[in-house]
Amino acid sequence: MELLKKANKIHNFAHDPLEFVTDVIVIAVVNFIVPIPLVGQVVSRFKKPVLLTLATVFILGLFILLTLGTVLMTPLLMASGTVSRVASIFGLPSGVAADTSFIETSVPKQNPFGGTGLTYTNITAYFMDSAYYLQFGKSHTGIDLVPSAAYFSNSESYKNTGKINIFSTINGKVNYYIDSEGGETVEITNNEGFLKVVFIHFSSVYVQSGDIIKAGTPIGIMGDTGFATGAHVHYEVRTKDGDSWQAVNPLGYIQ
Repeated sequence: MELLKKANKIHNFAHDPLEFVTDVIVIAVVNFIVPIPLVGQVVSRFKKPVLLTLATVFILGLFILLTLGTVLMTPLLMASGTVSRVASIFGLPSGVAADTSFIETSVPKQNPFGGTGLTYTNITAYFMDSAYYLQFGKSHTGIDLVPSAAYFSNSESYKNTGKINIFSTINGKVNYYIDSEGGETVEITNNEGFLKVVFIHFSSVYVQSGDIIKAGTPIGIMGDTGFATGAHVHYEVRTKDGDSWQAVNPLGYIQ
């Protein structure tokens, strides 16, 4: 009997070495885990479905671990600013090209639509506009801008995307939030910390808090979220005054 078994083993090895080695490994592993006679041989006989099941369980378990790891780590990455830094290194997920005509600066020199001076803009409400105060009962600490006819005729961003994109006017760090009236708001504080620009009413925002961006980076699409009677961008410039911020006339910063 023993000679017959040995002969069968030799025949099996000669006929299919890989199958033979696989059987030996399976039997050895199963006998180590479940030290019951003949269990290894039974599993070996049905090794293909068993191995397929084990592989499926392994892949499923790995997928669950990766998913849980992603869910648990994402808040930590967001809190540490890692996600924002990655976005800054590899480019923002807007799909909109930066406007390279903007000057990289800590002090704004251009309007948020691009172009030179005010050629791409119409002003619908001025800084500390008395008419605005009479109509709405509160001070207007910025200027309200909409695109001009020249914008629609000449803006490469609009021609390429069909969207009215708003661009950062300075280099700095982003703070994104929704204001008390529901306005999608982006603040960008310059790297030196003495000046910030504020944009309100976006319909869609491309950036997130903690992003480090440059002037000419697209930050969102013009909209009418929050306290707005129509689509426009409310644009403010604020300067540091001790421990507080003082709104100043943005027109003084558009050349």
